[in-house]
Amino acid sequence: MKQMMVWKLPVIFAIVILSSNAFADHSKSFDGYRVFKANCSVCHGLDGTGNGPLASKLETKPADLTNSNRLEKKSDRELFKIIEGSAPHGQLSDDMPQWGLALPQAQIRSLLSYVRYLHSSKHPVSGNPVMGKQIYDDNCAICHGPDGRGEGTITKIYDMEPADHTDASSMNLMSNEKIYSIISDGTKGAKLMPGWKNILSEKEIGDVISYIRLLSAH
Repeated sequence: MKQMMVWKLPVIFAIVILSSNAFADHSKSFDGYRVFKANCSVCHGLDGTGNGPLASKLETKPADLTNSNRLEKKSDRELFKIIEGSAPHGQLSDDMPQWGLALPQAQIRSLLSYVRYLHSSKHPVSGNPVMGKQIYDDNCAICHGPDGRGEGTITKIYDMEPADHTDASSMNLMSNEKIYSIISDGTKGAKLMPGWKNILSEKEIGDVISYIRLLSAH
């Protein structure tokens, strides 16, 4: 059986080598969330803290991906090589799968974006972002656009500037409670943001918030 490579320090992931420009063009964190949930959460845990169901069975404890002190020191290229399994000798351990052998480059890039979200965002994903995407596509995309950039179809008709949900720096300034209030009650004045509290349940609004948190690249 072919030996798999991983970190000797807490375990991280694996990647495929890209050009330097590719690292700056991350996929949305939401795409990475789905890949992470399907492939990485069994070891790292869905919250990325390293306490997944399989973690106790491994010789090397999976990395805590919420540890900003550690991950901020790693460049995107370094993390990419760790995920792929091509990091320099001595930085890998046998418990870490070489995801570069199984996942396409686009999914590896989205994983990198989600890992960056896990250690850089101040706000947890507590709802179901997959359900949130469905609700967002059905109700919010007409104004905010299908990609969340604030360029929905209706902006071609009305003079309005919906919020850009892909702007990580500005979105990170707002708490989940603040976003909930905006979605639930709407905004006053000419911004045309309607309130959804009579249409969406509290859980549905929470799911939308979780999806919005993952719209931006990190």
